[in-house]
Amino acid sequence: MATINLFAKENATSLFIQDVLSSVDYPVDIFRDIPTADNFPQVPLIIWDLDSFSDYNVQILTAFREQSPNSLILVYAVTPEQFSGISSKLYDSILSVESLKVHLMTRIAKLKEIHNARKIFRERMSHLVGKSHAMQELRKTVERAILHSGPVLIQGETGVGKELIAQAIACMYDKFITVNCSAIPDTLFESELFGHTRGAFTGAQTDRIGLFEMADGGAIFLDEIGDMPLHAQVKLLRVLQNKEIRPLGANKTKNIDVRIIAATNRDLEQEIAEKRFREDLYYRLNVISMEISPLRKRKEDIEDLANYFIQIYQGPGEKYTLSMDALHKMQEYDWPGNIRELENVIQRALCFTNSGILRPEDIQIGAGRQIPSVAKIPTPVKPEIGTELSYEAFRQMQQNQEREFLIETIRNCNGSVREAAQKLGLFRTALYNRLNHLGVNLKEI
Repeated sequence: MATINLFAKENATSLFIQDVLSSVDYPVDIFRDIPTADNFPQVPLIIWDLDSFSDYNVQILTAFREQSPNSLILVYAVTPEQFSGISSKLYDSILSVESLKVHLMTRIAKLKEIHNARKIFRERMSHLVGKSHAMQELRKTVERAILHSGPVLIQGETGVGKELIAQAIACMYDKFITVNCSAIPDTLFESELFGHTRGAFTGAQTDRIGLFEMADGGAIFLDEIGDMPLHAQVKLLRVLQNKEIRPLGANKTKNIDVRIIAATNRDLEQEIAEKRFREDLYYRLNVISMEISPLRKRKEDIEDLANYFIQIYQGPGEKYTLSMDALHKMQEYDWPGNIRELENVIQRALCFTNSGILRPEDIQIGAGRQIPSVAKIPTPVKPEIGTELSYEAFRQMQQNQEREFLIETIRNCNGSVREAAQKLGLFRTALYNRLNHLGVNLKEI
């Protein structure tokens, strides 16, 4: 099948287009008449002469959009201003005949790039599930964002899928580096992001490239950017302004080409007001802004999401369905943990039901789920009367209780170490150090 369809009467311009495309071996089919209802093209690119079919432009271009939604449409005319009444939604690019003769190949190359980007987006992000208006608009925004190189700021509650959106935006890049800003101790931020030279600080025995340099030529995802300390924010601002980094201890800067995508569950404007986030950095990051709605505000997506997770987690040869009563139970719940919580609920239900239908009793949510505002300190375990307890055993008992207490505190803070540290009155780095000493793996919390 041809990759380009040209709809135009035979004239000097259409013959020029035909000659140019033939000279570069672009396969093209030429149509001198408007297509019939049963013969609409399903090709990547359509070129339409507005002058040739002036009485049918709106009718046919509208039909193209409806019946060939994946096709890109380039329209042209001697004087495009004459057709200003045609909605720009009905075409992807418009040129005058004069401009077309100069920029035809450039514009076609750009449209093909857009087509390939859309194709990759559809293939890789088929799990961006949901039919709500909010999700439809988000998909459109992401599709536009993947073709640009400007910074992106994604905002939304924990568990709404910010990293999935970041992966969609970066789908055109071979490199995608993820940085969890809440998991890096303050003192190591500069070294982690920008690297260091040998001898830059005690223990720096070799040169080390940072995550930004690793992402050069690709994209970097700065998750929980609201947790980035102020001194690192200054360094990041320089990267955004000058597209260069300077490793810790180095005398020279390095130029980098990195697409920056940031995400946060915090209200950055409130963080700015409280002097915890730089205003100039906020505006540098917020070139392309995306807000992901929490699941409680788009409950019409729950059915699609639940069925999607059932397909993922059901075993080989198994076929589970969701009963209407179970769906209603889930739709009545507010999902404070958002999509991540829904995924866990479905996965747990599939583990503990033997039938092929998930019923309300299989969906363990709501009842018995109590999250205290502050973690309760475990009651010390006392040795039985008459038993001897060595000091080492006593210390081990203390550490076990402390470990349980800290894990429970972090869980009650939805996995946020920063929030847990604030509740406990500790510096975040101090809490990280303590967790490390106690052998706590944050990924398992």
